[in-house]
Amino acid sequence: MPMSDTEHEGSMSTASTSAKLRPTRSDAQRQAILDAASLLFIEKGFGGTNINDIADAVGMTRTALYYYFASKESMLEALTEEVTEKASALAKSVSGRDELPADEALRLLIQQHANLILSHPVQFRVVERSESSLPEPHRSAAQNARRAVLDHFVRVIQRGIDGGQFRRGADARIAAFSIIGMCNWSAWWFDAGRGLDAGTVAETIADFGLRMLVPDKPRRARAASVEDAVGQMREALEVFESQVKRR
Repeated sequence: MPMSDTEHEGSMSTASTSAKLRPTRSDAQRQAILDAASLLFIEKGFGGTNINDIADAVGMTRTALYYYFASKESMLEALTEEVTEKASALAKSVSGRDELPADEALRLLIQQHANLILSHPVQFRVVERSESSLPEPHRSAAQNARRAVLDHFVRVIQRGIDGGQFRRGADARIAAFSIIGMCNWSAWWFDAGRGLDAGTVAETIADFGLRMLVPDKPRRARAASVEDAVGQMREALEVFESQVKRR
């Protein structure tokens, strides 16, 4: 049966969307240039790297390189957007979800932020070191994105403190700085070539962050009699049963 005009248009739209999502050869070349530039910026510094260095590293002429990037500053701008501004967008997508319990929201925040850095460690180090070399207004945008990430973490942590899920009296801002610092530092020591799994590392960092904030559960006193021991066992079984049903 032939397709109607509406079905045909829908099929064409889907095909067009798929084509846009599929990486092209141009995308791959652009990423190769950014990867090479990142390594050179780390090795020689942003000021000590020129366009010829980057062109030689990717095996192309300076003229061909200008097809993808107008300058090394535009490369730094692209790297900043790939890391800093994306981090802000990811954090925003979680901090506004008040239906999530604060501990779940914080775990998701940490995992997202850590995974972003662990998947772009070299780029993140470049951005950290070279942000001052960004031209305006890109430098201000990067600084605003960093502040936004901190604010989103603070918001979720404060919600957990106010709701009793996190330690009473904890300073949400200090906790946020500490957790973000753990994530950011991973860019300097993480090496996927040594068999480390980024997802596992991100989960470990999330565990550390939550343990810092979740209050210790008081130990129960030892049962004074058989009846007390049986009562404690029944309470424990009821809690376990309710958790199983919930899952």
